[in-house]
Amino acid sequence: MFKIEAGATALSLGGPWVRGVAQLQAQGVAVVYVDTPSDAAGRGMTQRPPREFRQDLAAVAKEVRQRFPGAQIHLAGLLWVAPLLDIAGDMEDFGKIVLAASGLLDNRTSDWSNLRKPVLMLHTSTAQCDATPFLEAQAIAKRSRFTFVQVGYRRQEEKDDCGRNSQFLMAGQEALVAKAVAEWLDGKEVAATIGQTNPLIAWREEIVSYQAPGTFGSNRLEATLLLPEARRFGAGPYPVMVWNHGDVSLDHPAVRYKSRIRDLGLAREFLNLGTAVLMPARKGVGMSEGTYPRGFRAGDADPVYLARVHAEDIVPALAWLKTRPELDANRVILAGQSAGGFTAMYLASQNLGGMIGAIDFAGGRTNMSEAQSPTYLNQMMVDGFAELGKTTRIPTLWVFAENDSRYTAETIRTSYDAFQAAGGKGRLLLSPPLEGDGHFIYAKPGLWRAALKEYLSEIGVVTYAK
Repeated sequence: MFKIEAGATALSLGGPWVRGVAQLQAQGVAVVYVDTPSDAAGRGMTQRPPREFRQDLAAVAKEVRQRFPGAQIHLAGLLWVAPLLDIAGDMEDFGKIVLAASGLLDNRTSDWSNLRKPVLMLHTSTAQCDATPFLEAQAIAKRSRFTFVQVGYRRQEEKDDCGRNSQFLMAGQEALVAKAVAEWLDGKEVAATIGQTNPLIAWREEIVSYQAPGTFGSNRLEATLLLPEARRFGAGPYPVMVWNHGDVSLDHPAVRYKSRIRDLGLAREFLNLGTAVLMPARKGVGMSEGTYPRGFRAGDADPVYLARVHAEDIVPALAWLKTRPELDANRVILAGQSAGGFTAMYLASQNLGGMIGAIDFAGGRTNMSEAQSPTYLNQMMVDGFAELGKTTRIPTLWVFAENDSRYTAETIRTSYDAFQAAGGKGRLLLSPPLEGDGHFIYAKPGLWRAALKEYLSEIGVVTYAK
């Protein structure tokens, strides 16, 4: 991307900046589109050594200088922009950097405030492209002292979309984007928002925090709050689904990069039914303080010990709900996956005030390996659910698949039977083997959407869009 006085530019490749090339040219900005640098092995720019990527960018700059002597050359990027900032930030070949729809899920702790060149970041708050969260881009721009421009639309995008005609790519706003880019490249101040003034953030997404008990004192834990669309479901108060994430390893992005617990694929199923969603990050996960608890063993004498430990981080989140008038703390559904699903079931057994339901997505205790027989019975998990069934008084929904890598279908069925025999109320949706690992059935809402709607209706969570 560089400044021109006059003339046309021929483009041989398509790309995210091409849609608005005419508007950019009208503002005196020509575009040279470079395909994502890769090599014969198929490695993208995030996998290639920085040295190779730097060489590619230097070669592009050299070619542009030869073809357009005297041009001011700037660098533009979209989506996976971290390598551009890491590698090109100190390259003398480029003057400024322009970023659109930055995908910075795993860069929450990054700080580019020491870059030697100015950076402009354009981002859409109402877009529903899960790879480009607005809150991360906004926070990183502030910390790194980038110029941040919010591209505003009148309404939230209707569905998740990262395609060519999506708000993610600023479709329909090309003229405004081109004008802002050209003015900024010329050293002029640009408006903080272009397009619709005071645009919303999709699902009114917000990062919140609350205090939970720690080994010494307390820990500040973070959570993501999402609210249904007010134009469809009114101003609330909304019923709330509190999501318990699964177990995490040291290499999990939420630990390695402190990425947020933010599963919008699942959250949309509730949001589209008028139910708010709170997704806490337990201690040591994301930006939550403390150390993530480890060391649980298959031979734990107490089969519900793991769930009890994890629940210590969730109970304070339930109390926090009462601080928000948009949320109905008397209509709370606990849900979770894997260790989080087992924790939701443990909390259901505690009959806490305001809790009206619990949904277990492949949650339990495991002491098996993939090599064990399909008829293997995990008695610890069976005993755990038998214990929980004794005191659970709210209806529960169980969502499992027969090819779960953690527990056999025999274990799942026997655990459900033991839960009911002990007095628990529940409905088991056990899907036939699905593609991939059935332990992650929560990520395939088409398999359980109808059951969810029926369950929510049964527990009195019935909402009607306007």
